[in-house]
Amino acid sequence: MKYIIGIDAGGTKSELIAYDLDFSPVYCKTGGFGNPAVNLDKTVNNIISLIGECVTDLGREDCVFIAIGMAAVETGNYAQLIKEYVERAFVVDAVVLNDAELACKAYFGEKDGILAIAGTGSSCYVQKSGKGQMVGGWSHILGDEGSGYHTVIEVFKNIVNKYDKDIPFDKLSNSMLEKIGGTSRSDIMDFIYSNEKNTIASLFPVIVDFSMQGDRYAVELLENAGRHLAELTCTAYKKAGFNGNVTIGLKGGIFHNSCFIVSSYINEIQTCLKDFEIIGEDISATRGACSIYKQNYNGGKIAPKNLQ
Repeated sequence: MKYIIGIDAGGTKSELIAYDLDFSPVYCKTGGFGNPAVNLDKTVNNIISLIGECVTDLGREDCVFIAIGMAAVETGNYAQLIKEYVERAFVVDAVVLNDAELACKAYFGEKDGILAIAGTGSSCYVQKSGKGQMVGGWSHILGDEGSGYHTVIEVFKNIVNKYDKDIPFDKLSNSMLEKIGGTSRSDIMDFIYSNEKNTIASLFPVIVDFSMQGDRYAVELLENAGRHLAELTCTAYKKAGFNGNVTIGLKGGIFHNSCFIVSSYINEIQTCLKDFEIIGEDISATRGACSIYKQNYNGGKIAPKNLQ
């Protein structure tokens, strides 16, 4: 059975799904993070290992195409480096592109749309008239408002503010400090400055849990995240020159794990966009590999070079 591989490599984990040439999923695997801006060597090792497990199970010679969507890959020459690593290791055509672009292909194919993405980081990817562009996605130092990382950091900013003013911590803050294993100044600084951003973002579910229990502070944090993401989407709409109806896809665990974020997001979107449709389904970005394969190889009628 000939198959293609799609990989969604994010700041916290990587998802691999293999599809047969009818574009039905036949294999699924998750692995380590895939953000070269965080750690290039670990990213390459994680991706090579993930692909290696797949081709071992399905047959190395039957893999005809690999598409990888990867956070921060547009920085420097990361895309070319990783493409060369993969093609050399597995002797197969590969495409490496930004994870948002791959996800956009999964949601819209070749049609126009805006994909709002909120996971460890946040961004919008706009696809219009055959061209794509990123809005936001500046990473945690310059942006990422509305993301899991940014929302968790907001809690820790509140914690250190209360710490300096000798104000008692709220329940959510106490729970966060319990998760990191300490309440001292050094405990807090060690956690924030010694960990990669995906580790910090992994505390986001604590906020969601408190919101579901009715914690007002947690709800406020999530509603603020929804507003940040809506503002980014409206900016993307204007920047791309849309006029009238637009289809918006919601991607990432931040959207799909909190009703407060989605509700706040839609309410805010309605203030700046009058005609839009929401794709609420959480479609795997790996399906973008099917769209790219179909477009570039004419639905399988043109063989990739490794099969010619």
